[in-house]
Amino acid sequence: MPAEPVEGARDAASGLQLRWAPDLDPEVASLVRRDLEAILAPLAAFGRFSLPLTLLTVDDQQALAALAEAPVDGPLCAAATSTRLILLRPCKWPQPPANHVLRTVLCHELAHALLFQRCAPPGRDGAVALPSWFREGMAVVASEGRPAAARQRQVGLRRDAEALADADALVMAQHPDAVYAVAAVSFDRWLQAFGDRRLATLCRAMRQGRSFNDAFALATGQTAQAWLAATHSALRAWATDSAGGGGGGWS
Repeated sequence: MPAEPVEGARDAASGLQLRWAPDLDPEVASLVRRDLEAILAPLAAFGRFSLPLTLLTVDDQQALAALAEAPVDGPLCAAATSTRLILLRPCKWPQPPANHVLRTVLCHELAHALLFQRCAPPGRDGAVALPSWFREGMAVVASEGRPAAARQRQVGLRRDAEALADADALVMAQHPDAVYAVAAVSFDRWLQAFGDRRLATLCRAMRQGRSFNDAFALATGQTAQAWLAATHSALRAWATDSAGGGGGGWS
C-alpha cells in the first residue's frame, strides 16, 4: 500500500495546506520551506485556497501528464490540479532551473491550483475547463506581474491574437511565448476592466456548475467571444498607432 502524504507547510494568510508526497525531491522541499512566503505573496490578490494540496515530484513528462490528466505535446516541467502540484524533478529538466526560476514556476502552478479550487464544483478533482487566455493569463500575471507596455504592443500587433487566446495543448507547445503573452495581456485587461468582484462572481458561477462561457456572461453582461474581439481590436488600434503604423511582434 503506497505511503500517504505528510504535512509539509501551511500558510494561514492564504489558507494553503501543502502536503509532501513520500518521495518528494529534497531540493524542492527545501526551497518551498525556505521561500514559501515569497512564492505565495503575488497570489494574495486572487483569493484563498480552500483544499489541501499535495506536492509531488516525478521523473518524466509522461508521469507528470498522467497525474495532471493533461496531454503531452511538448516539454512539460510542471502542472497542477485543484488538489495536486506536480513538478518534474529539477535534475530532469532540459536545463536544471535556478532557484528564482523554480520559485516562479511554483507560483505559476499554485495560481492554477487556486483558480481550479475557486471554480471546480465540490468534490471534483482535476483541472477545470477554462480557455487558455484566462487560465494561463492569471498564472502568468500572478507569477510574473502585469505585462509591460512593450509586451502589450507586441500582442496588439499580432493578427492571430484572438486565435491564440484559446490555444489547445498542441498550439501552446508550438508557440509557447506567443500563447503566454496573449494570455497575460488578455487576462490583465479583463481584470483591470472588471476587477476582483467580477472574478469572484465568475468563479462562484462555475463552482455552481455553469460553463465558463455562461459564467463569463453572468459576471460581465457580455459574451467572452465579444469581449475578446472588442479588446483585441482596441489593443490592435493602440499598438498600431503607438508603433507609427509599423509591423512587429512574433512570427
